[in-house]
Amino acid sequence: MRRAWCGPAAVVAAAMVLAAGCATAAPPPPAEGVPPVHDARDARSADPCALPTGAQLAALGISGAGAPVPAPEGPRCEWRGRPDLGITLYTDGGGIETLARNSEPTTSRVRLAGYPALETFTGVGEFCQYDVGVSATQVLSASLEGGSPDSCTALQSVLPGVVANLPALPA
Repeated sequence: MRRAWCGPAAVVAAAMVLAAGCATAAPPPPAEGVPPVHDARDARSADPCALPTGAQLAALGISGAGAPVPAPEGPRCEWRGRPDLGITLYTDGGGIETLARNSEPTTSRVRLAGYPALETFTGVGEFCQYDVGVSATQVLSASLEGGSPDSCTALQSVLPGVVANLPALPA
């Protein structure tokens, strides 16, 4: 039986294959089509339950106080009933670009009151969610289920005012 011999060329080739297999992947490219945020807002110290005014909630058909709910993304508040509203503040991440990069193909890139946003909805308008880039690294996410005349139209009418309730981001 002959013993196989690994010469220097074989060792170098094997090392290159192993090195290529252990290389880390390059970070994903920036999300295409996500414009910069102008008139940046600061959501870091905001309370999502106190963010919408009583008039804004009433315009959605919601009465009563929201309840804080634990969420891995950041502070979240929910108003249960019909309709159901949820507001989450993502203040410690990659912002709207990261969400856009990781979004489903059915998610649309839109502008909401001049802010870059992602729109996700069901076909009949029962459920709608907007992820609004309020600064380069902060996102206000609002979801509505059971809105009238449909959830997206209802959120579009109220959400710009809710975003405006956030303080301006210090320069």
